[in-house]
Amino acid sequence: MKIIDVIHGPNLNLLGSREPEIYGTDALEPINAYIAEKTAEYGIELHFFQSNYEGAIIERIHAARGTVDGIVINPAAYTHYSIAIRDALAAVAIPTVEVHLSDISQREDFRKISVISDVCLRQIGGFGKDSYIFGVEALIGHSALGRIKNELKAVNNREEMLIKIVNILHATFPKYDWTGIYLVEGEELVLHNFHGAPSPHTRIPIGQGICGAAVAENETIIVPDVNADNRYLACSIETKSEIVVPIYANDDIIGEIDIDSHRLDVFKNHDRQFLEEVALEIGARW
Repeated sequence: MKIIDVIHGPNLNLLGSREPEIYGTDALEPINAYIAEKTAEYGIELHFFQSNYEGAIIERIHAARGTVDGIVINPAAYTHYSIAIRDALAAVAIPTVEVHLSDISQREDFRKISVISDVCLRQIGGFGKDSYIFGVEALIGHSALGRIKNELKAVNNREEMLIKIVNILHATFPKYDWTGIYLVEGEELVLHNFHGAPSPHTRIPIGQGICGAAVAENETIIVPDVNADNRYLACSIETKSEIVVPIYANDDIIGEIDIDSHRLDVFKNHDRQFLEEVALEIGARW
């Protein structure tokens, strides 16, 4: 993922003064600068575009063919009725994430409808200007998943598969400060491979810690602040947040992906979805 178009729809040029209680007080240009700053660590090139005209947005989408790797689009009011924009996105088949400053699912009934979402990887909204950041990250995750699938075609054993996946995950997201995979052995989780500082917890009884809880409870666990969760088994004073994703094979949990970050509250639903998709790839090849 090298070049991403960030497309803003109608009336977003009025951000900062338009219904600030809903859309915030930041104007569009400062929002664009914020998006560029917060995603700079990914080494991508962002192109920003805004129009109040449906045709101009469609032409921008058409022009992206062969020149852009992904699209983050806030269609604004066009979200709810522009079949033409929807068809343009479907026609160019560029990975796209739909974003919104507000949570449209909690607004007026007509705003809850999106005719765009079915041709997008996912819809992200309700996080203000951070919705765009999460949209970019979702595209980067989608690209990483494609790389994982492609590189695993040449892998013939579990050992190499798990090492390759940890390497790709750790290299893709700078916020993944510690990236590892644990495997279930009897009543314990045993650390298989990792990137980051050495962990004192190479064997964790199932049911103990956040890692053990994810297996015992059969679900992904996101901890925004590990210091506020009494289940956390301290590994590093730098760790601030964590996500643990079980890996299933034939309906049985055979391990888990464990990610720690030195940043507070960085794991959101798009991280969950991405890592659960990675876990599915592992399980399918197990």
